[in-house]
Amino acid sequence: VILPHNKHPEGTTDQSMRNLVYPLNWDEIFQYVGFPAFLKPYSGGGWKHVYKGHSPEEFFHFYNQTGDLCMTLQHGVEFEEYYRCYAVGQEKVHVMKYDPKAPFHERYVKGNPPPSSEKLHQRIVDDSLTLCRALGYDLNTVEFAVEGGVPYAIDFMNPAPDADINSVGKENFDWIVNAVAEMAIKMAESDYNPASELRWAAFLNGAPAPGKVAAGKK
Repeated sequence: VILPHNKHPEGTTDQSMRNLVYPLNWDEIFQYVGFPAFLKPYSGGGWKHVYKGHSPEEFFHFYNQTGDLCMTLQHGVEFEEYYRCYAVGQEKVHVMKYDPKAPFHERYVKGNPPPSSEKLHQRIVDDSLTLCRALGYDLNTVEFAVEGGVPYAIDFMNPAPDADINSVGKENFDWIVNAVAEMAIKMAESDYNPASELRWAAFLNGAPAPGKVAAGKK
């Protein structure tokens, strides 16, 4: 749920927002999202201004610190598995076991154990491609938190993803370097136009983007 700014952004007043309903029905929002929940900027990175709340009281404690930032409230997935995926050229996906709770340099799990089932692996690959094709991203990372066997895409707008060998590890680094190089060569040798029309219908029905071929397990 996208929330109103806690404080009016510079250059605006309550009259600027007169087409919006306020005050909000907070109880309805809390019931819809549920707790625990994450309060975070609608557009941000690096876990800056990200808060985890377990109750309305904790929510308002954090919300009152957000100033004029536009925030979203997102249900906190209590995951059993977590994966970060490189997606390249809207065709290739590299699934990486990831531990967001570990120290930064240990988050990419050594040995990169696969998802708990082939069905889950394929769902993660397919959903990564669906998102990237809808967004028009030829380079992206997509993160999935798996709860009850269901992968929830919780972060999927990273067109300049982490590719530092010191954090991702040599195996993942080699994969992304080779995949991006192959994509660049393919594009240079073709008449592919990255400015093609982007249709949200592709996001809704999973249809492949024009000229793209669905990928299997990588």
